[in-house]
Amino acid sequence: MKFGVVLAAGIAMLGLGACMTIPDMHPLAGTEWQLVSIDTSGSTTTLTPAVQRRHTAAFRDGGDLELQLDCNRGRSSWTAGQPANGAGNINIGPVAGTRMFCPQPSFGDQMASGLADAQRFTTTLDGRQLVIETPDLRFTFAAIE
Repeated sequence: MKFGVVLAAGIAMLGLGACMTIPDMHPLAGTEWQLVSIDTSGSTTTLTPAVQRRHTAAFRDGGDLELQLDCNRGRSSWTAGQPANGAGNINIGPVAGTRMFCPQPSFGDQMASGLADAQRFTTTLDGRQLVIETPDLRFTFAAIE
């Protein structure tokens, strides 16, 4: 009887593991990106190269997310499902960050609050572009080399 309960619990854990992955083993782990554009309600804001460098996301091993939010820094956590055809589910925790007033144009506040609502990500086949979607926003990032 005990063996059957342990076996059933083990099978259930394997099923859960297929949904979200350990960030150390995920293709996003160890990658760094800079924000290129933000889409909101049919409108796209494209960042200049200088502003792009001030808005970055680094997906660290172990599920840590380090953010450059213009003149502020932020930290969060992340988990994601294994991508199928370059797309998958993603969950980013609340962003904790510094709160300095940054010169305009600045998208750090929008990035910090928006990423916490992330639901889906897509990467291009060459791995040079990452798109993170929320119910209201679409963040497009380019790989930092």
